[in-house]
Amino acid sequence: MTFPAAVPELPVAGISRGDCRLFITNRRFRESYGNMGRMLFWLNLESKAEVDKLFAEWRAAHAKIVSEPEDKPWKLREFMVADPDDNLIRVFYDFRRDL
Repeated sequence: MTFPAAVPELPVAGISRGDCRLFITNRRFRESYGNMGRMLFWLNLESKAEVDKLFAEWRAAHAKIVSEPEDKPWKLREFMVADPDDNLIRVFYDFRRDL
């Protein structure tokens, strides 16, 4: 599945299987948001609580934390970690559906 046709100008691809959603973007899109890793993976969870729980688990496992959980103005609760190759993983929940 690709990103919804309603937003064709966004260079974002996505795959959804059940409750799992994966979004991948190109370098130009990532750089416009200050994301300079080799690859950026977006992990979309089901609630703010899930975001915070996963953050706590990864922190306890000594993951490389790039940013801590925060409610962003664009209505995502998100944090970011990097893997050993500096690929970025953005974990988020879109809380617009809660408003």
